[in-house]
Amino acid sequence: MKVLVFIDHDIICRHFILSGALAPLVAAADVRFVFPEKGGKRVTLDPAGLPLGAPFERIPVDNKRLQTWRWRLFADQLKWRTGVHERAIRRQRRAALGWKATLLLRLAGLPLFSRAFQWITQRRLDAHPAGELASLIERERPDVVFHPTVLEGSFINDIVFECARRDVPCVLAMNSWDNPSTKRAVVGTPDRLLVWGPQTRDHAIRFIQIAPDRVISFGAAQFDIYREKPRIDRARFCMQHGIDPRCRIVLFAGSNAQTDEFTALMVLDQAIEAGRLADIAIVYRPHPWGGGGRGGNRFAKGNFRHVVIDYNMRGFIDALGRADPGITLPDYRDTHDLLSAVDAVVSPLSTILLEAMLHGLPVMVFAPEGKAGSEILANNLPMLHFREFLKLPDMTVARSAEGLVTLMPRITDPIAGPVLGRRLKVAAEWFVTPFSRPWKERIVPFLKGCATSRLERAQASAAE
Repeated sequence: MKVLVFIDHDIICRHFILSGALAPLVAAADVRFVFPEKGGKRVTLDPAGLPLGAPFERIPVDNKRLQTWRWRLFADQLKWRTGVHERAIRRQRRAALGWKATLLLRLAGLPLFSRAFQWITQRRLDAHPAGELASLIERERPDVVFHPTVLEGSFINDIVFECARRDVPCVLAMNSWDNPSTKRAVVGTPDRLLVWGPQTRDHAIRFIQIAPDRVISFGAAQFDIYREKPRIDRARFCMQHGIDPRCRIVLFAGSNAQTDEFTALMVLDQAIEAGRLADIAIVYRPHPWGGGGRGGNRFAKGNFRHVVIDYNMRGFIDALGRADPGITLPDYRDTHDLLSAVDAVVSPLSTILLEAMLHGLPVMVFAPEGKAGSEILANNLPMLHFREFLKLPDMTVARSAEGLVTLMPRITDPIAGPVLGRRLKVAAEWFVTPFSRPWKERIVPFLKGCATSRLERAQASAAE
């Protein structure tokens, strides 16, 4: 089986390559990786330094075609639709585009102009063919094309289009739980879209309008590591972080929502010091590209008594004191070790809340309002993927730093907390479908099945 694997983002490298998720595919098939040309913002990692285990090549990004596909996406996102989710999408898109582009694309989406807009963009695409990408698929003649993706990016629409022209099976795998509802840049229809679970399957059918039989709940590749035994036990973790093992340990996981995480942790630290929260220790793990929240550079000189920085992110905090460290790509094994050692997790807006639930931990969402919050948080909380998460019966939500103190006993109680965590672990199945075999083992027979179906179609056509 010959497989072309398209990679167009550093995050995809972390979740599908550095995690080892594609290693069995490389071992079982003739795989060639494809990356964008050097110098782009989406892939800053050098493919030559990645554990690919297979040859790769880089092709230029066709910016003219990419911009045309984006026009179609933006025009669709700016269409008037009811609901708080759609309103949040429109608000986010308007802020990114500016009023002039927003006005033009709003007009393009109106019934009176939409046919003309579709005709113009199609003419533009026809006049400027995909070029390098099309030539690569023609030359390699893969049995299947596989593209892990955030559902928008450099290649996605041309991959779907060129594969359809050649009857090459095209399989997309979503990267994160917000992709089908907030990104959804897929203009064509892939043969299969692999999603995390029932929630994102529903979103893909609803928002991308892919036929239900083409959307497969397949779990999350990057979470395979959570099946393994952690590398350190709780006693060693406590010793490593200077924590009394008799304490209930709460992980405060940062996000990229730019809330004031430093002040929130100061409030918790003071509450523990004053005896309002007894026998609790806080571990702070900054988001890998969240900059420590708003004013995160304060962490470099922060003086906490009951809050410690995650051992593996102390270099990141030191860098915050000097400059913005940008995106970092922590090892998922570090996250697994951390979640296996703590008793509960708090976070403003991060997938680590869901990861904590997969570990059977009680969680609390820190969603501050007003000045304590942020525009990013206010715009993202109404998004459907997170709104459904907040509505879970056992979800705890704090709307202020003081609310964190008040609600903390709910998730740290030594008896009620674990019960809450077990219920949330069951609830997590709506977001990530569990399987007896890991993702990396299931992807090989799945892609072989797609390739076989194509061969059978070709044989049937020849027989006719």
